[in-house]
Amino acid sequence: MVAHTTLGTVVEWLGLTLLTARAGSVDSSRSVRSVVVHDIADPPSVPTGAVVLGVGVQGECAIANLLRELAAREAAALIVREPVTVTPLIDELASRSGVVVLGLVRGASWLQVARMLDDRQVDDDGWSGGATEALDLFEVANSLSALLTTPVTIEDVSSHIVAFSADQAEADEARKASVLGHQVPARYNDPMVEAGVFRRLYAATAPIFVPSLADGIRPRAAMPVRAGAEVMGSIWAIVDEPLSESRATAMIEAASTAAIAMLRRRVASDASRQMRAALVGGLIDGGPAAVGTAGRMGGNVTGGCVIAAGIRGRRTAGHAAVSAELDRLANALRMWLHPELPESAVAVVDETVYAVIPAYRGDCLQLRQLRRLAEGFVQRAARHDEFVMAIGKPVVGVAAMGESRREADLGLRVLRTVTTVRQRVAVASDLQPQILLMQLSDLMAHENTTLSGPIAVLHAYDEQHQSALGETLHAWLDNFGDVAAAAAALHVHKNTFRYRLGRLVQIADIDLDDPEVRFQLMMQFRLSAPAFVR
Repeated sequence: MVAHTTLGTVVEWLGLTLLTARAGSVDSSRSVRSVVVHDIADPPSVPTGAVVLGVGVQGECAIANLLRELAAREAAALIVREPVTVTPLIDELASRSGVVVLGLVRGASWLQVARMLDDRQVDDDGWSGGATEALDLFEVANSLSALLTTPVTIEDVSSHIVAFSADQAEADEARKASVLGHQVPARYNDPMVEAGVFRRLYAATAPIFVPSLADGIRPRAAMPVRAGAEVMGSIWAIVDEPLSESRATAMIEAASTAAIAMLRRRVASDASRQMRAALVGGLIDGGPAAVGTAGRMGGNVTGGCVIAAGIRGRRTAGHAAVSAELDRLANALRMWLHPELPESAVAVVDETVYAVIPAYRGDCLQLRQLRRLAEGFVQRAARHDEFVMAIGKPVVGVAAMGESRREADLGLRVLRTVTTVRQRVAVASDLQPQILLMQLSDLMAHENTTLSGPIAVLHAYDEQHQSALGETLHAWLDNFGDVAAAAAALHVHKNTFRYRLGRLVQIADIDLDDPEVRFQLMMQFRLSAPAFVR
């Protein structure tokens, strides 16, 4: 690890996946110079700026004693296995010594963490090598294929093909279809699920033999890929018989190497997602924070606009399925926008997908273009036809980006929750009437205000007499006083409708010839309807 690696870089890179700060504070600028594995029986020499892996170090006494030693040697951090109980003593020692205590997630391998920390190179912009992670897996597949003299693939737990050897021309039809589609087709995967192959595979510690289960599928050897106790995927090799001991050993070693590459791949993905979320979050907040964030983007950002997207209807905040769907849509939207708007940034922030479209000096954002791109995307989001998008107004000045975000948020809420609005894409300013009604409804709810007047009188009368006078008035207003159309909407005879209309005028004392009265009644119906879901 080179000298200008910093503790902040380490925590930023591995924090989402492997590490959590438990005691002390992370000095982001602190230099990290080496990785040391602590051996209780034979304590190693700890140089200044070391990250120490506390293998087997547990409990207050052991952690406290090691912190005292590391403080004297000016170490940068101590990593111990979760769960970590932070007592006042540990917290005080970590804060006073400057040695931050990091918790390592259960199931992660110490060897993998050491490798990831020790062999990672850093440049001026942060960790390098992220683009080569997929290449590492292809190298594993090709190396194992050469040893076994047979086609090899590496899959994740969802049966997505993440890497494959170069000799797939010799594979069977199932393998060729999987490689071409980067996913094992259901017609080949389902028989294995039904036969319990994956249940047996993920419990195995050595390669298993899988006989042919359907036409087009030759027998296979399969080996789980684990990072500690967590199964991250599997390696598959086309074979005609169970592997010999030497070939099985080669597959086991390949799985260990693949685990490190897949763990790196996840870390790179998590870190990239975190950086995108930080970038987008900083911009959509507006104000000085947005100006500072824009300064790190390069170029001369002079403004822009925000697009907010989400799923129509009620949803459970933080629900895993919803979060996964939003992540998928954010990734797809990023790819969709990039060809025409390469400077756009997309991320999930606060359970909403945001796209920030920056404007540079001399550029002029075209709402027509943004609407076209958004409509094209939602039409192709076939897996979730309730995905909706609202486009905020273009603003001049990065500090004003919060105004575009606020407008986009309001527009998205209308698209998501107002049942009378069925369009899936809208410029927020086009939804101003619905937004104003929604805000008025919010105000009434906040002030605990209930509707009164003629409509309240009619509702009370209907409840007492099992009548439909309120419904009659609503239909008459919605049809601009056309009795025939209103009666047809309620499936009643015109004479019956006229009788009800006369009754409600008497009961509620309404002057339907007064346009101001009609407007007020229509407004109250909109506010009392269940269209505005809070």
